[in-house]
Amino acid sequence: MHGTLRPGPCKTRPGFGRRGFLIGMLGVLGPASLAAQQTVADEAWVQGRYETARLGYQQVLAQDPRDIHANLRMGMLLSWQGKLDSSLVFLARARAADPSNLEIRLTQARVLAWNKEYAAALARYDSLLIEYPTLREAVLGRARTLGWSGHLDASRSIYRQIIARDSTDHEALVGVAQVSAWSGKLGLAAEEYRKVLNRNPRHVEALVGLGYVYLWQGRTASAREQARFALTIDSTHTAGRELRHAVREATRPTVESSANWSNDSDDNTRFGQTLSATASLVEGVGVTGTVNALETSDPLREATRVGAEAGISVRSGALQISGGVGARRLYPEIAAARTSATYHAGASFRPIPQLGLSVGYSRSPFDEIAGLIERGLDIELLEGGADVRPTSRLTVYGGAGTLWISDGNHRTSFVGGANQKLGRQFFIGLLGRTLSYEQRGTGYFSPDRFSVLEGVAGFTHETRSWLAYLSGGLGAQKVGARGATQTEWHVEGRVGPRWGIGNRIELFGLITNSAVSSTTGAFRYRAAGLSMRLGL
Repeated sequence: MHGTLRPGPCKTRPGFGRRGFLIGMLGVLGPASLAAQQTVADEAWVQGRYETARLGYQQVLAQDPRDIHANLRMGMLLSWQGKLDSSLVFLARARAADPSNLEIRLTQARVLAWNKEYAAALARYDSLLIEYPTLREAVLGRARTLGWSGHLDASRSIYRQIIARDSTDHEALVGVAQVSAWSGKLGLAAEEYRKVLNRNPRHVEALVGLGYVYLWQGRTASAREQARFALTIDSTHTAGRELRHAVREATRPTVESSANWSNDSDDNTRFGQTLSATASLVEGVGVTGTVNALETSDPLREATRVGAEAGISVRSGALQISGGVGARRLYPEIAAARTSATYHAGASFRPIPQLGLSVGYSRSPFDEIAGLIERGLDIELLEGGADVRPTSRLTVYGGAGTLWISDGNHRTSFVGGANQKLGRQFFIGLLGRTLSYEQRGTGYFSPDRFSVLEGVAGFTHETRSWLAYLSGGLGAQKVGARGATQTEWHVEGRVGPRWGIGNRIELFGLITNSAVSSTTGAFRYRAAGLSMRLGL
């Protein structure tokens, strides 16, 4: 739950607002000798006039592209600006000219980690530690890179080793707190951050880290205060700005809209639209309003429905409770129109980071396809589940549910599985599901027994401006207690841009032959759509 919300690598860097007067300096650099240009650039660097230093090093490299010192400093400057690919080009030139230079090797490893080239960064740190087993910067860099890449247990172990040698090492203490937070151990992480702040109340990294803990606990006002204090100390601090951005995203009202289409091999076609708005009343309490519409058809009939719902959610510590009420108006082609009430309630509880529990109840019309809208059925669903996280990368989950249909039918279902993260972008898993109906229903998929077992794998690539997700599964399914076993598969994905504070557009799609995906049990089901989220 919380690990996916982790901040990226923190690249604290000097502010580029402190720029010198360039006109006079350019006059000096033009005719100066190479040595003089180097001296002027170095002096500007020491004084914090980084734009002047950059111009000076560019002049040096124009005369000697292999200059080690100028390539190193240009690489560092570009990395502070976030131009990591360009930075690595200059660092590679410096490394090629002086392969044994310790500063160059450390800087290159650090920038590779910032650029999310974790395997390459770890290889650089490992080569340094072979030669210098106790080199603190290499040990600390390796621990950070392991944490950023999702190897939280290994990262924590290295941080603990550093602290065992020096209990006052603030960077290692902050690192341990970060790993605890990313592992979902928010209470422990808060304690560890406070230990650092008790020694140094102006430690910006600890202030920001504690702010993220408050944000993930739902304490948005406290998180906002942490960001404000951190930026008061260092207004250019990147992670502090990102925390302020995240708090704004979590607290401002939002509007979400989606349009989706689906079709199955029984020629049931659906086109649905949803518009919802969410706002925060006070800390921990949010309200939601939703309107929706559906047009659906099959070879014999058409039907539509419209609906609206209002909901509220309350979060206190590890407990979250939500509920909502509404109504839908259904218009079948032949039968009379009718109105059906909808309501839902649910609760989730995570007493410890490694365990989550949930339960929910809902009531709504059975209106997924035209034939069912015509029949005028309602359904009630009660379900519960749990997830266990034995490690920071493994999640095991399970659940059960029971469904009542107003035609007198009854369904029971069970689901279970496991997901294992591989690095930060890949995962593999196993999913099993079974369900059974008490009797054969009319117009909907209602076997006396259905079961599926599927192996799944997926990939997620997420940046500040884009999200791409692709997953697929392959397994076996069996329809009916006496049915034959069949191959089952699915492929799904989504992609889209992000911008501003929480704004995004996503295009998504799915295709599968899973019988349970279609309301009628058709052996081919397709879906696609577009969703949009905008902050107000």
